[in-house]
Amino acid sequence: MDNNYPLGDNKVIRFPLTAEGNTIMRVKCETCGHKALINSRNEIDPKVVDLYCTCTNPECRHYFVAKLTYSHSIAPSQLQVRETALDYLRGLSTSERQALVNQAQIAS
Repeated sequence: MDNNYPLGDNKVIRFPLTAEGNTIMRVKCETCGHKALINSRNEIDPKVVDLYCTCTNPECRHYFVAKLTYSHSIAPSQLQVRETALDYLRGLSTSERQALVNQAQIAS
């Protein structure tokens, strides 16, 4: 899986990966800027999660809650693309579907 995410203005951020290939999420302490550990999470909604974090800086040890929210899609899920295409095809008449099949055969 690609771990490049566009930020706009042609900037891309790469998140580090674990040995298993999973993306590592990092949370920074807003008090001192050091890395914080996520101790637990509380799902408020499928798109909103509270992350309970502790700063790893021994001089800080700030304990705080960070909110993780879903914002928007960068690219649609392949599951959604397939379902959308099927919904579109179901809405076509038999002759329109056949014309589309014929065009697809010519293109391949």
